Amino acid sequence: MIASSRTDQEGCTIAIPWRSAMTGYGHKALQLLAATAGVAVALMVGAGCAMAQGQPDIFTVNGVPVDSRARATTDARAQGLESGQIEALDRLFKRLVPREYLNRLAALSTRDAIEHVRDFSVSNERTSPGRYLADLSVRFRPDAVRTTLRFSNVPFAETVSKPVVVIPIYQESVVAEPTLWADPNPWRDAWDKLPPPTGLVPRELPYVDLQDVTMLRVEDIQARDRETIRAWAQRYGADNAVAVTASLMGSIGAESVRISVYFTRTGEEKVISVPATGAQTWDDLFYAGAAEAWAEIEDQWKRDNMLRFDVTGQITALVPLTALQDWLTVRDRLEDVPSIDRYELQAITTDRAQVTLYFLGDLDQLSLAMAQSDLAFAQQDGAWMIEDRASGRPAIEVIGGQPGRSAPVPAPPMQNPVPAAIGQDLPPEVYPSGLLDGNRTSDLQR
Repeated sequence: MIASSRTDQEGCTIAIPWRSAMTGYGHKALQLLAATAGVAVALMVGAGCAMAQGQPDIFTVNGVPVDSRARATTDARAQGLESGQIEALDRLFKRLVPREYLNRLAALSTRDAIEHVRDFSVSNERTSPGRYLADLSVRFRPDAVRTTLRFSNVPFAETVSKPVVVIPIYQESVVAEPTLWADPNPWRDAWDKLPPPTGLVPRELPYVDLQDVTMLRVEDIQARDRETIRAWAQRYGADNAVAVTASLMGSIGAESVRISVYFTRTGEEKVISVPATGAQTWDDLFYAGAAEAWAEIEDQWKRDNMLRFDVTGQITALVPLTALQDWLTVRDRLEDVPSIDRYELQAITTDRAQVTLYFLGDLDQLSLAMAQSDLAFAQQDGAWMIEDRASGRPAIEVIGGQPGRSAPVPAPPMQNPVPAAIGQDLPPEVYPSGLLDGNRTSDLQR
């Protein structure tokens, strides 16, 4: 049932499901503003605007095609909008969940699926007698999606990766010389044809220009020279590169493509074999191989960043400051890290802030997730520091690095992780707020 609708700036009709319209988020916001005064209110409002404008919404699925038929056009429209929302939810699950866990998801009824929807917008509507066509964009309620996945015992990830640059290397056979920048390279052509990714991992492909040729050689990749590969990848704004080598295998009638996927971030390598079918052309086979390799790259990122509700921890760290804006920047980025349940600002001075992070998973997962928001951990004299990687100023040079500034106070060590079974409720002292109800809080919000 639709409670209301409106039109956005691009002329799309936005429909708000009845339940979503009655969730009371507006009342919570008013209570929050009424209970908070002065600078805290300004900081909170500023953070909300920044997040809304600068961060991709992983719980929004765009471009779902609708093509529905019925006796009456109105019935076709109703059925099409309903089926489009269900299809969008299925796409969202595939975005968040590694493929090997998707079969754990129980089939949802139409009503249960629609309960996950916050609202949706419709564009490119076309109608004819008994037929309805449109494109649908659906926004989902994060708390509902997380609850369904968690209590279905389905692991999932929410951390959006920095761009990953893919290096396609082609070998006509396992004994042939590999082709990196030279033509022809049908394997690179197949990657060019893949649709843009819509998951958690943005993809970049090489320009294949003079700078590429001079900065990276196929020998560097064969030698697994991770530092050289990473330095080259930085020209694409990527800290991570994946080398994918395709080799043709088999005899006539039993051809396949063998794909080696080398992850420079971890040094891990995986091998995939994609068999040919009788109806495929060579271009089709390479395309299928590229699609499978990319799916594995996305799945590996999800596995590395799965939200672990069975392990929690906390850590206290110092944030170096040269101005108040430094803290506002770090605070906004902390809000973007899905594995951080909440944070508490314990103290702030002219040159530092002390903050405690409560997070899911272990410290390695937290560090990886924070790196995607240009934050990094460092240690100085036994104290944990949070570095703003985008500022170019190491924390050690900001705190204690100038005359007249006090040395950093050693922070308490990370508490031991607290295990709890996935699918069970965590007690408040372990999981005090956050991901399941869609609210993430700091001490400024109390």
